[in-house]
Amino acid sequence: MDINLFKESIDFNSYFVNQLTLSSTLLGLLIATSTFILQSGFASFEFSRSMFLKYYVRLSKFLFLLLAYNIFICIIFLYLQFADKIALGLHAVFSIIFLKYILDFYSHKGYIYTISSAKFNPWKNRFRKYMRYIVNLGFFQILIILIILIAVICFPVYLGDFKSFSERQGFVSTLICFSFCVVSIIRILPQFFSFSEYEYERRENNELLKQIETDVTQELVILKETLIENGRSELASRIDFDPINGEIEIRLSEKKDEAFFVINFWTKLSDVEIIVREIENYSFDFFKELNGVHVDINNFVLSYFIRIEGTDASKTYFIRSKRTELDDIFRKTSNPKEFIKEIKNKVLDELFRGV
Repeated sequence: MDINLFKESIDFNSYFVNQLTLSSTLLGLLIATSTFILQSGFASFEFSRSMFLKYYVRLSKFLFLLLAYNIFICIIFLYLQFADKIALGLHAVFSIIFLKYILDFYSHKGYIYTISSAKFNPWKNRFRKYMRYIVNLGFFQILIILIILIAVICFPVYLGDFKSFSERQGFVSTLICFSFCVVSIIRILPQFFSFSEYEYERRENNELLKQIETDVTQELVILKETLIENGRSELASRIDFDPINGEIEIRLSEKKDEAFFVINFWTKLSDVEIIVREIENYSFDFFKELNGVHVDINNFVLSYFIRIEGTDASKTYFIRSKRTELDDIFRKTSNPKEFIKEIKNKVLDELFRGV
């Protein structure tokens, strides 16, 4: 079969008009479906509601991006001059954003898989943790990610000369994106039902009683297990803590309305400035990790008891914060000392004040 004859047989204008209509219709369907799931779909969920909501938020983001890309590509080839140059620029910008969105989605999917499996994520570095969640999905899922990236980003560019984006490339690119969107949207409801089944099993296994007050007992169990799997072994046993030349141990209190961490420090240091600096650094990292764990707990407390060698009584360092405050402060600063200063609810031992 002569491939050139096939190319000439395609009425690109007619295709782009139809693709514009189909993509716009599918976008409206996606908006309706996402709105229902995000607003009402998880209303009855008691366990890890935010984890599943964020799954659909990330899924919706890259599906919206694909459909928006299809719509703009069609408009460019139908109505604009120098369409090949403009379309190439659009594809370049789209590729960067799509890469970020697809990795965000699969990293979160890996997070859900990790906390419900025997695998763990030992990295405290944010980027390495992000990538480890993807690796934990396994070879098959990683292969799917690579195929998606090659098909959506690389293959349409490969068909051209890398200096422009022809109608044929636009045809292939929009067809791939549209097909991928259709498959993903078809899987949205089955995936929702599987999450509902997961929720039902958790409810049956734990047999929690409904109470008027918020009860986050099971969420605390999930939070603790996740933190230990991510490398915070101090939640499991007393360990050496080199920054303060001592040891650390953490106990998660069984309070029913917040995550209350009792943190015991034993240190041989006598330099108060170094002790305070290490508490600030540790608190900054711990709050950042807590804020990134997807459980339905929004209030966190770090209650330190610092036992300095050679002194009789332990010294206290108490910090309480919530997700909204943490999000706001993390946007403002990445400096641990400034971070602690910004937190409103804290009580420090007299020894640590003014340091």
